[in-house]
Amino acid sequence: SAWWAAAHQDINLITLLLGADEGGLQLLRRDGAWLEVNPPPGCVTCNIGDMLQRLSNHQLPSTTHRVVNPQAERAHLPRYSMPFFLHPNPDFMIETLATCITEDNPNRYPEPISSDAYLQERLKEIKLK
Repeated sequence: SAWWAAAHQDINLITLLLGADEGGLQLLRRDGAWLEVNPPPGCVTCNIGDMLQRLSNHQLPSTTHRVVNPQAERAHLPRYSMPFFLHPNPDFMIETLATCITEDNPNRYPEPISSDAYLQERLKEIKLK
């Protein structure tokens, strides 16, 4: 296939990606094009996850991303990265933050949900459970 990890969004609050100095990570832009992410050495890349998108009423949209195979001339180089997935406690209630609800952006999620219930729901949606 053309990618190491197909297009997806992370379920958690935030993902910190450490050590991904070699290219391959791409973000989906609003216009539908893929943006190459080439962080400088030692950089930490931060992705917004679905839980934070829900908390913020889409003020902070979840980052759709993928990891593509390297070009032939770079295929011999290792691509090591260490993701840190920040999840709230299982009993944390994901309830839209009041400061993210406006007349122009009404509450998309009027019913709060526990982070564990949300996680289980999303795992079923993506057929990992």
